[in-house]
Amino acid sequence: MKLQLLWLSAALAALSPLSAQIAPKGQWWEAEPLRIIDLTTSFFQPDGYDPARLAARKATLGYNAEHLEIMRMPGGLDDRGFYFRSKVSGRENADYLGRYAPEAHKHGLRTFIYFNVHWYTMKFAEQHPDWRMTRENGKPLDAVYDTGADFCVNTPWREWVFQLLRDLAAYPIDGIFYDGPVYRADTCYCRHCRDKYRRIYNREMPSKSKRSGKDFAQLMEFQANSLKDFLHDSRVILKDIRPDLALYMNGGVRGANWATGRFNRTLIAEQDLLGSEGGFISGDLTRVPLWKPGLTARLLETQAGGKPTIIFSAAGHKPWTFSLLPAPELRLLYADTIANGAGVWMGITPMEFEEPEMQALTEMNRFVERNKAYYTKTKSAARVAVVWSEVTASFYAGAAAQMIDIDRTASRSAIGNLDGEFAGITESLLRAQVPFDVIDDVTLDKEPIDRYRAIFLPNVACMSDRVAARLRKYVEDGGNLFADFETSMYDETGIRRGDFALASVFGVSAASRIIGPLRWDFLQPVTATSLAVGITRKMIPSTAYYVQTRPGTAEVAWKYTEPLAGRYDGVPKVSNDPGLVTRKSGKGTVAYMPGDVGNSINTFHTPELMQLVANAGRQLGASAVRLENAPESVELVVRAQDKRLLVHLVNFTGEMTRPIRRIVPVPNVRITVQGQYSTAKSLWTGKALPMRNGSVTLPLLHEYDVIVFE
Repeated sequence: MKLQLLWLSAALAALSPLSAQIAPKGQWWEAEPLRIIDLTTSFFQPDGYDPARLAARKATLGYNAEHLEIMRMPGGLDDRGFYFRSKVSGRENADYLGRYAPEAHKHGLRTFIYFNVHWYTMKFAEQHPDWRMTRENGKPLDAVYDTGADFCVNTPWREWVFQLLRDLAAYPIDGIFYDGPVYRADTCYCRHCRDKYRRIYNREMPSKSKRSGKDFAQLMEFQANSLKDFLHDSRVILKDIRPDLALYMNGGVRGANWATGRFNRTLIAEQDLLGSEGGFISGDLTRVPLWKPGLTARLLETQAGGKPTIIFSAAGHKPWTFSLLPAPELRLLYADTIANGAGVWMGITPMEFEEPEMQALTEMNRFVERNKAYYTKTKSAARVAVVWSEVTASFYAGAAAQMIDIDRTASRSAIGNLDGEFAGITESLLRAQVPFDVIDDVTLDKEPIDRYRAIFLPNVACMSDRVAARLRKYVEDGGNLFADFETSMYDETGIRRGDFALASVFGVSAASRIIGPLRWDFLQPVTATSLAVGITRKMIPSTAYYVQTRPGTAEVAWKYTEPLAGRYDGVPKVSNDPGLVTRKSGKGTVAYMPGDVGNSINTFHTPELMQLVANAGRQLGASAVRLENAPESVELVVRAQDKRLLVHLVNFTGEMTRPIRRIVPVPNVRITVQGQYSTAKSLWTGKALPMRNGSVTLPLLHEYDVIVFE
């Protein structure tokens, strides 16, 4: 069978006849932004609330949809905790769903049934050994969330799930949400997967431990397609019962999805919405991007093929299940989600349900309800794109695996940290108030990119020859590029090249060495460049690593200094190794830095490196909107709708710690726009703003506002 890298597929499968047949336009989930509540009663007692009062309470809080947890699962799911009628129930409980669903509809709540399909009790797993997910060593998977097991989509377990779908669809519900299904970094090697793989590829399954080459690409293709097959069959069952039943799952993250098989570009074909956990924040929040939900929302919009997107946020500070975030953090999770075009899902435990912080979410829900016309059928107006490369995340040694347990990741190389690269570049652009989209490998390979004035490639190490050729033409036609470190050094299956695929674009060639780690060394300007405006220092802290390159047609603006033996080892001499090169190519401009600039910014927030990326965004991307008198902690998002321009402002200005307990309001923010607009108003206050020469002044910005220009 001819190998096809799924995330680079042109067809995306979303255009299949079945999808066209069972997903007509104009369904209820497309009519307005969804505001979804998930009250996690599955850890408590699903029938512990009076149905009428519970539905009324959720509606009073401003939600228009919910994930209803109707299966009890402390320690995982089994067949004894169903609070609805089912042919596969191991114990008959109260039919709470029969009582609750009509009450939800009375209060305007659309009900998705929350169905966990990736965590089961060990006792239930032991009763069904042939369903279990299996490690490469032949042992069944255990310790899922420390205490449970999981089942494989290619086993007879799928028929058990499908019967539950039929049972649930007999009730007046609106859809099914799958939490899962997923693989793990060393699964699934059960006999059903091995047999299916052998039938399709006429060979034995390769190891998942070697993350390079066509064998690994084929294995990822198989696992993603297996999840897709499961979704497809689920979808056919539901749509055959009622075409207006929606189906979607907990999708792939902005991370390395090779371990789980959740490649959104493949799986969106069999879903009605695309959702991901962009708003789950955990651990030391000073190391978590404030704008994490918005970054994920940007990527989902790219991958969704026009379908609605949902960002899942938890009201708690993970890993503590019952640790409620302060109200400002909740508002910001919500605001950054809707500013970037996504609907909201908020996970709340019953212990938090009546806490005063819920009022913050109610205010946001009611704001969206009042202004839903401004959140429907909008599109990004950004002129800059940053690439999140799923291919690089899958094959590159500098990318970890996104595991299911929120506090676990697989190991990765310290060199070329992909997540750090992306985080540093995007933070620099956000703080420079440069609006941008997040695009992926499929965009670069198959979709139009000429709408962007500039594309940033933060260590997009793995790249096909076709993508390199498209980027070369993009620059020749007038597009601008900013790239760093090992961008294009590997092919689309992770095999290292002898030189960059973009060597002629960069104007330098790669030598055979990566230099580093550099702990106290420097970059030094040697030639003036407009990208360095505002940077006056002669000694700039070095990146941690850099690719040793040979100068070619590019102009060398910065060079690395000779490594020092110690931090006090005198003044370093300038080396011959380029640190920043620029080049005109056709009508476009290219800036390339051999160092791991994004990761160094993410680690140290080096002012000169942040300034350089900010300059590149402003000069090469030229936004149509400019802010004045706003600190760099105010995020700018620009979206368009008909003849409207929607300028979203998210104010992350806190008191220098996280979680944020108080936002510092920003007075007199000045917004200037290009274009023929005659009126402007603040959505938060509902007041018109006087406009002069394309500029307005917002008297006071709290957490969030939208300025509507018409």
